[in-house]
Amino acid sequence: MDDIREEFIAHLAAQAAGTEMDRRPAWERLAALAEEQDFAAEQLMTRQFAPARHLFLVADGALRFRIRLDEGNEDLDVGHRESPWSAVGWSGFGVPRRYATTVVCTSPCRALRFDHAALAALFTDEPELGVILLRPVVEQCFARLAWMRSRLTTHSRVPVNFAHALRDEGEEETYNRAPPPVMDLLRRSAFFEVFEEPGLRALAGTVESRYFCRGEPIVEQGDPAPGLWVLATGRVALNYRPPSARKAFALRVISDPGAVVALAGLPGVERQPASVVAVRDCTVYRIDPPPAGPTGGDAALALARRLLWLGATHLRAARALFISRRFEKEKLAISNLLEQSCTQLSVHSPLHVLPHLLQHPLTVGDAFAVLEQMKASSDALERGLAETCEDLLGEVQREHDFFQALRRVYHAVVTAPPQMPAADVRKLCARGFQDAFRRIRHVVEGERNLPQTPGHIFIFNHLKNHEHNTLPNNFQLTLDSHFVSAMVLDRRYGDSGIRVVRKSRGTEYGHQEYYDRLGHLSVYTQESDRIEETAEERQTRRNEFFETAGRYLKSGTNLILSPEGTSYWTEDSPGPFKPGAFRLAASVEPEPWIVPLAVANFDRRIHSTVCAVVIKRPFKVSEVVGDITDRDRLARFLDNVRTAYRSYVEEARRLARSAAAG
Repeated sequence: MDDIREEFIAHLAAQAAGTEMDRRPAWERLAALAEEQDFAAEQLMTRQFAPARHLFLVADGALRFRIRLDEGNEDLDVGHRESPWSAVGWSGFGVPRRYATTVVCTSPCRALRFDHAALAALFTDEPELGVILLRPVVEQCFARLAWMRSRLTTHSRVPVNFAHALRDEGEEETYNRAPPPVMDLLRRSAFFEVFEEPGLRALAGTVESRYFCRGEPIVEQGDPAPGLWVLATGRVALNYRPPSARKAFALRVISDPGAVVALAGLPGVERQPASVVAVRDCTVYRIDPPPAGPTGGDAALALARRLLWLGATHLRAARALFISRRFEKEKLAISNLLEQSCTQLSVHSPLHVLPHLLQHPLTVGDAFAVLEQMKASSDALERGLAETCEDLLGEVQREHDFFQALRRVYHAVVTAPPQMPAADVRKLCARGFQDAFRRIRHVVEGERNLPQTPGHIFIFNHLKNHEHNTLPNNFQLTLDSHFVSAMVLDRRYGDSGIRVVRKSRGTEYGHQEYYDRLGHLSVYTQESDRIEETAEERQTRRNEFFETAGRYLKSGTNLILSPEGTSYWTEDSPGPFKPGAFRLAASVEPEPWIVPLAVANFDRRIHSTVCAVVIKRPFKVSEVVGDITDRDRLARFLDNVRTAYRSYVEEARRLARSAAAG
């Protein structure tokens, strides 16, 4: 027998030492099915989505696993392997029998190649032999899953914190809901669908029912206590802590009855691969695994196959989630996930439309409606994919809820009754934005610096808007200024203040209608339509603005404005400051405070950032400039303020990063 086959038999002997499978003739029969194959460095061993006809056991050499991100263009590395007897092509053990990754040899490799059809025939005669072969394959599958989860947590925005989950509103509690009969649950479960009725009844006879209150841990990562944990009612969350990390990260939430949520003490899975916590009151069934050896060979083989299926399913989901978080391409992640299952899904499945519905904010809601429908599907594959997609889109759901809140605010403002005073419309707007902003991650620091009474000028560095928040009428509600109004001023003083906004262009009907109804002050900027006026007319217009703004300040109304006159990205903020806000302050008696606020990240997609505001100590222009009419002194002051503001913005960015990490 060839040396590589002898090495393989020795490897099997080490795997089966001390068990009833310590039988060389069976191993020789298995080794006889293999064909030795050598691969050169950079040679492909498998290609993603090609028919998985062969299993490769690589005796030595290094491998890299890749998945295709876009049609024929870009590949993403999703793992590497150098350990002896690495398994490649385990997708052939189950439908759709297509390779899940492209595998490239990064060094010369020696391998044994097995035909999957021949292995299936052998395992029919020797199920215990199949268990021995599958055990290390399952172990490798879960090892790759752990590696992928560790990599995923480097881009995770969700440390374990279930406070938000425990506060979910509008959901019926499940503590008074009776769990389904065990056999009904097992028959419905995708994991147990391959088991015959006698096997299911044998498993059902070992069931231990356990009840957990929300917030209660079910299993801990690394726990060796044996058993399969199957969700009967409620909802649980999977958390993972990488070996080098101190804290765990939230992976996904599972609510599908019949889903296996924890497992240990099984072939290839000795310890719990993740922690599980109840996020709703739930009932979980713990099932004893079938015995190995000749007495339970068929059942043990079926279980080993399903463990491989489960690990591969979680691995596929983790890779899709990594694409979503690493590249912020949810549509691409969903497309990749569905493409790997498209040969099993019915051509009529509504899941096929998801990537198309995710392309535009106006149809994202339809995508979630499809997922809600598919979570109740009678097809286990559709249910499982719908739950995985929902996990992938958790942040997108929050973003969609925020977008819908923006639409409601705009509609409420422009359709407010004509007789409603502008001050009441502003109050209506502030309440709407408070509802919107509670849906996003944000942090405010320095509220102790706010003056005790209102009637001051609040300045901020104005940021651009992300295109994702554009309303159907092409209007973009400025998030940073509305945050200052609703989340800082209204909460402190009970009034959101008067904002100084740019005069809209003639084509911006939505923009002008919105700000006119709020009663804000409009000024011409470089982004407004050009107007023809003399120097005297321009001065008259400025005087009128100063007079109106001064009346507001004297009456105890706060003014909010950006001295830049335009918007920038956070990295480029702030731009050059114009003198208008400071001249206004100097013209009013009694002189108001200038309160600086630095904002960061309001120009990002809200699902992938933390928005931050830092409030700095107020100052009076007369105390730092002196003679406001001295052009040179005023210019130096504006340069100094901009320089200070750069550090304020960086402080806000650090605050956001700290909040995201915590």
